[in-house]
Amino acid sequence: MKTIKLKNFYPNGASHLKSKFLTNKDFDILITEDCDGFDLYENLLFKFRKNAIPFDILKQGYEAFKGSIQLTDGRGAASGSSHKRIRKDGSISNITVGNKVHSGNVGFMDSNAMIPYCRQTNFAKNYFDDYKNGIPFVEYVDKKYKELCPAYYEKQIAIARGTNINYRISDTAFTTVTVNKNFQTAVHQDSGDYRDGFGNLIVYREGSYDGAYFCLPEYRVAIDLHNTDILFADVHSWHGNTNFYNCSEDYLRISFVMYYRENMIKCKQPSDELKYIKQAKNGFLTL
Repeated sequence: MKTIKLKNFYPNGASHLKSKFLTNKDFDILITEDCDGFDLYENLLFKFRKNAIPFDILKQGYEAFKGSIQLTDGRGAASGSSHKRIRKDGSISNITVGNKVHSGNVGFMDSNAMIPYCRQTNFAKNYFDDYKNGIPFVEYVDKKYKELCPAYYEKQIAIARGTNINYRISDTAFTTVTVNKNFQTAVHQDSGDYRDGFGNLIVYREGSYDGAYFCLPEYRVAIDLHNTDILFADVHSWHGNTNFYNCSEDYLRISFVMYYRENMIKCKQPSDELKYIKQAKNGFLTL
């Protein structure tokens, strides 16, 4: 198996790359075979494995989770823009949004400024059978995570097992799956996930296309993912996808990112969360 060490071309920081759309000019090395990548200080940047997931498991995950995808402006910098939403009357709201892309979430979400309570995603709530059908796919990725990145996995599974079971996907290290369709992510750093864990990426492809490589532009390296491949990567480094090209009319790229949302450890029993919802809505607790 190949191991490479990579120089950081922006040692003073690469925030100027934020929201940039990448092309083939933004990398020098394209990884197409099993490979571990490290920086010059021996920090792990990625582990890439070909044919690591049985196709039937991948296809099952795709069929189960594809219904979560919708048109959304909630992906921020990853969509190539991060700006305040404009209300219908022309005024500017306090809500930050991005360009509209096709993306969805599966599993569970923690509280945020707009929805101040822990909950199932709408997909898991409204299409529970589909959600359940996709669990073997999540469990298989969890298995590969434990096998390939054990030090990171042990930290993440520990906090996951300390989280209320109602907000975890089976007995895995994950609470949430983000599902993207034909989405060239601009350069961004993941946020909201468990910072001591390690990111992952799996792709389901139909038709034909070139490009859409996962790219770490600071290190001028990209990875070409196909069906059944798996990538574990440092998603807290700046990363994005290169552009699509040579696309057939029926091309399809569905990407899956599985992670633990860092504030899920604070989630209470669903009955307690429901009490909070009622109190927040009515100003007093109703039974």
